[in-house]
Amino acid sequence: MTAGRPESLPPDGGMSLWEHLAELRRRIIKALLGLLLGCVLAWNMAGKILDYLLRPVLKELPAGRALVFTGLEDAFLLTFKTSLWAGALLASPWWLYQAWAFVAPALTRQEKMAVPPLAALATLLLVSGAAFAYFLAFPFTFKFFLAFSSEVLQPLPAADRYLSLAMGLILAFALAFQLPLILMFLSRLGLIEAEWLRRQRSYAVIFFFIAAALLTPPDVVSQVVLALVLMGLYELSIILISRSRRK
Repeated sequence: MTAGRPESLPPDGGMSLWEHLAELRRRIIKALLGLLLGCVLAWNMAGKILDYLLRPVLKELPAGRALVFTGLEDAFLLTFKTSLWAGALLASPWWLYQAWAFVAPALTRQEKMAVPPLAALATLLLVSGAAFAYFLAFPFTFKFFLAFSSEVLQPLPAADRYLSLAMGLILAFALAFQLPLILMFLSRLGLIEAEWLRRQRSYAVIFFFIAAALLTPPDVVSQVVLALVLMGLYELSIILISRSRRK
């Protein structure tokens, strides 16, 4: 052992394992505090957020109908879940920054310069996927199911089940829209090429339907819509990779 240097410190003068763990603990605590603050702020806006989330299905219900809850605690739990979802979204820049601050010291200058545009693109795709789910997938899915109502089969949707369906769809489409970014990243690393992606189309279709079944709530309509969206994003990725290679 070198004189004057504790065994826990690496020979290059960098952070020791325990210092890394302590830094990770500090970042996690800061991220959780930000999440807590986001949830508190979202709790105060939970009514408006719920109104906005319920709007697509209320448009498809007969006039004067509303969503119902069957348990005394359901309305409270619904507000609580909405606050958690909205709070996590509201605090996402903060806890993403904490993750970035933890890994940044280990990155090179070039890698640090590449992260901000990638993060901005990922955020844009995330928002695009959520918007697609809300403005296109929601109305199509609700219209399909409500079309089976009749005089003897009247819709009376439960609010908690609707929220689970809505948030599940938003999350599924938000993640699905990251596909072009992932494939472009793999292409930049030299792991895949456009021609290889073209040859794998048949396998990709099978994979997309399996992934859609896992990501979406258990209904065939949203699964098919998500699988078709993934197929379209796959073709878009092939075009983007081909153009980037030519440049």
